[in-house]
Amino acid sequence: MLAFCRIEFICFQLPCNHFRHITSNEKTVMRKNLIFLSGFLFLMFSAIGQQQKTEVLLLGCFHFDNPGLDVAKFEDANILSEKRQTEVQEVLKKLIAFKPDKIFVEAPVTYQGKLDSNITKYKAGQLMLKASETQQLGYRLVKELNLPTLYAVDYNSADFPFDSLVKSATEAKQFNLLGYIKQSIDSIEKAFNESLKKNTVREILLNQNSQVNNDFLVGTYFDFLIAGKEGNHIGSYLTSEWWRRNMIIYENILKRLTGKEERILVIFGAGHTALLEVMMKYNKNLELVPVSSVL
Repeated sequence: MLAFCRIEFICFQLPCNHFRHITSNEKTVMRKNLIFLSGFLFLMFSAIGQQQKTEVLLLGCFHFDNPGLDVAKFEDANILSEKRQTEVQEVLKKLIAFKPDKIFVEAPVTYQGKLDSNITKYKAGQLMLKASETQQLGYRLVKELNLPTLYAVDYNSADFPFDSLVKSATEAKQFNLLGYIKQSIDSIEKAFNESLKKNTVREILLNQNSQVNNDFLVGTYFDFLIAGKEGNHIGSYLTSEWWRRNMIIYENILKRLTGKEERILVIFGAGHTALLEVMMKYNKNLELVPVSSVL
């Protein structure tokens, strides 16, 4: 658009005698060209204005199989039990109704081949599902919606030096920060473990994807910035690495979109989806869909 404005500006700067010797035939041609250009611009900007955004459902999810890789340690959700399987089916029905065109999951990009192979086996009835959310939700959705595959978009080569951060804070005698970190971890563990006892999978997911929880998951990392003595940037380093990992996840998602998708679903840990929400809200081609409106 800037280029067109520049052309228009130059035309208006031309002196009047520039057009003094133009013949009537040339004027007719110019009028036709201007009409064509005006029509072209109208159609182009109309198309841009009418371009449909892709709806994005970011499903922040606790790890169904509880691999124990997070700083906070949670009890097992026993997702393969009859009770939990009924609850998983409740969530699946809601996600099927959303009808995503593509589904992105928390698996490394290098795992795509294995993911494709597993899904082919599952569709053929040759694979028993494990407890992970990727299989319990992702595999089932692909089969029910007749999608070709899931898309592995995780990036796990970023650093997360949490032990070094705690050590640096201890050396700097930042006991308030250390107390805050411990209290936060204990509070998260207690709240989630209590939630497991009284809430369904759907209710847990709704809580994990609330705006209050998302704000906490984003903001907490900025509290780490003060860790360490003067000149020790461990807090900034850990936080920037966490953002870098999630930015590359976002990049991986974008590079697998064609622009023709009406709806996409992203199934990742809640800590990831909280940051993805912050990043995606600035993308004019995407429209974030609240989890509460689907589940």
